[in-house]
Amino acid sequence: MQIYELAGNGQSIYHRNVEKRDLHRKNMVIHSDFMVNGVLKVEKYDDCFVLTNPGLLKLPIEQIYKGGESKARNQRMQNMFRMIGYGENLGSGFPLILNAWNEKHWIKPELQEQPELMQVKLTLHIQNDVSYSSSNDPINDPINDPINLTERQKMILRMFSEEKNLSRERLCEKTGLSDATAKREIAFLKKAGYLERVGSLKTGHWIVVSK
Repeated sequence: MQIYELAGNGQSIYHRNVEKRDLHRKNMVIHSDFMVNGVLKVEKYDDCFVLTNPGLLKLPIEQIYKGGESKARNQRMQNMFRMIGYGENLGSGFPLILNAWNEKHWIKPELQEQPELMQVKLTLHIQNDVSYSSSNDPINDPINDPINLTERQKMILRMFSEEKNLSRERLCEKTGLSDATAKREIAFLKKAGYLERVGSLKTGHWIVVSK
């Protein structure tokens, strides 16, 4: 399950610290609830990796994002990892992930607790955050570099091409995307010049631009 060679140039996300390459897998093991029916799962998509492990969180999501505290479900496994050099400071694992994604200007990782499935899902996006801007690359500037659209983005364009008055809510219903993901993808496609909105939000419609 080697999933860390994600960058286009073949470098690991944590290329400055090789030991961090296994951080996600280690966290999945020490926080999984092996007493419930479920499996450790890594799914690879064009624009993200989705890591799922059985069991629910032992800390509030807000606290996990903030860092500084840790409640490993499998304490002995955590101690074992620390003894062989794979243990970071308590509560620092998720902030390390956030910092790595922030350095790449990638979309912030999404941690979700799914009580109905008795599992936790972590989505690691590997595409740029369109909200990121700098003095040399303002958010409203068009994207001039060649773009390889993901299958999901191509699907969204097809749906807008077939239904020009398609609302974001309806798009989410038809595709199963979350509202946040749909909003982000639409913003990216508009910025990239593949999608245009004509008229108001209520009476306007979408135009898919062929490139």
